[in-house]
Amino acid sequence: MSLSVATVGMAEAKTNFSKLTANANATGLPITVFKNNKPWVEIRPLATPRNDFKGMPEETIKAIQETEDMLADPAHVTYTSADDLFAALGL
Repeated sequence: MSLSVATVGMAEAKTNFSKLTANANATGLPITVFKNNKPWVEIRPLATPRNDFKGMPEETIKAIQETEDMLADPAHVTYTSADDLFAALGL
């Protein structure tokens, strides 16, 4: 797997989820996941220092704030592995 690719298939995304998410956060670039040869979901970084909000789209800022709120909520369901996440999604 090349970490510079911007698109991957579903099987590769499941196999390399940790590497793909780390790459997205390191580069700041989204990765599109295809299912049945069609774009299905996008993996994109949300982790960014607060002082980097300048110039970010409003929807990105809102998503970051929602993520921080979810992480602060002890009742929010979180997944400890990609396998748990994919199982919850029925994949």
